Amino acid sequence: MKTFVEINKENLLHNLDTFRNISGKPLMFVVKGNAYGHGLKEIVNLTKDLAGIEYYAVDSLDEALYVKRLSQNKKILVLGWADREEIIDLIANDIEMVAPSVEYLEWADTAARTLNKRARCQVKLETGTNRLGMTESQLLEVLRERRFDNIDITGIYSHFANIEDTSDHSYAREQLKRYNDFLDKIGNRRLLRHFSCSASTLLFPKTYFDIVRVGISAYGYWPSKQTYVTYLETMKRPVAENGDGARQPISLKPVLSWHTHVAQVKEIEKGQHIGYGLTYRTFGNSRMIVVPVGYYDGYDRKLSNTANIIVNGQSAPVRGRVCMNMFMAETTHIEGVNAGDRVTLLGSADEERITADHLGEWSGTINYEILARINPRLPRVVV
Repeated sequence: MKTFVEINKENLLHNLDTFRNISGKPLMFVVKGNAYGHGLKEIVNLTKDLAGIEYYAVDSLDEALYVKRLSQNKKILVLGWADREEIIDLIANDIEMVAPSVEYLEWADTAARTLNKRARCQVKLETGTNRLGMTESQLLEVLRERRFDNIDITGIYSHFANIEDTSDHSYAREQLKRYNDFLDKIGNRRLLRHFSCSASTLLFPKTYFDIVRVGISAYGYWPSKQTYVTYLETMKRPVAENGDGARQPISLKPVLSWHTHVAQVKEIEKGQHIGYGLTYRTFGNSRMIVVPVGYYDGYDRKLSNTANIIVNGQSAPVRGRVCMNMFMAETTHIEGVNAGDRVTLLGSADEERITADHLGEWSGTINYEILARINPRLPRVVV
């Protein structure tokens, strides 16, 4: 294969075990966005028989139907918005969905009545993200009136707005308080309660409730530097009343690596330009390689003249602009590079290592985006 993605089974299972051990709760494993770029088929096939996973969380009808074909013994929750036609298909296929608005519940109730089936919906409380979700007053009315005769409301959840990119978690604590206050108002209802993400699962046991949602960290990455630093700080503190402090050291192991091969080796004289826009000029006689990957494949154009790759176990800088399907890198300092040699874009080789965090820093984004934007057409190979 010219270009491919490797998925490390052992690392994936290690990360999931880590979160089961941390929380002591069943997991809602978030596999939306092609399993954060890792490959939906590969990730579900590797985890569908794990007892600790109770739900798969997806974004869309298409993802839900695909996961259902792969796994018959897990529940599926669609976190994203669906239109009226998609709601009909979700109900027809007995797939659970999030209802973010009263209007959405009305659509689901009508569709379920038409199909002579029960719609299974979880409701989302708006606690401060101001994305999809219902206000407290709207949701209280929904739960007290019980006017949707064809819907089973199975769960209630919310989502943090500012828990990853900060070490000040006062806003997150306020969101959690709003959620808990709402639970007190509705009393002891048999609803699945969840209000966690990777960051809150790592930092705040009070967010575990009935099930723990885990996304980016199941794939081996800390949600942010701030999350990692805060976790290290909690390890130094005694356990507080709210459960903060006294964490155990953990290691998250990246699941994905990304590789290709050298397409061509070129000897370039001093003073020659490399690539579109003449953005790089050689300082001396140089050896360049052509790498058959570009922004179509998910290798961001902002990595031009910024990123490094690994060739024959050594770091090589990207030279010139990243093109749609290829880019160039300098290997003047690396002996014996030939066409066909393996290139690592993301991952480890010998002593060198490139992570999604590195690529995110070089291109001005986050590890989530780096992983999720790797072209889904590239083959995923389980190792």
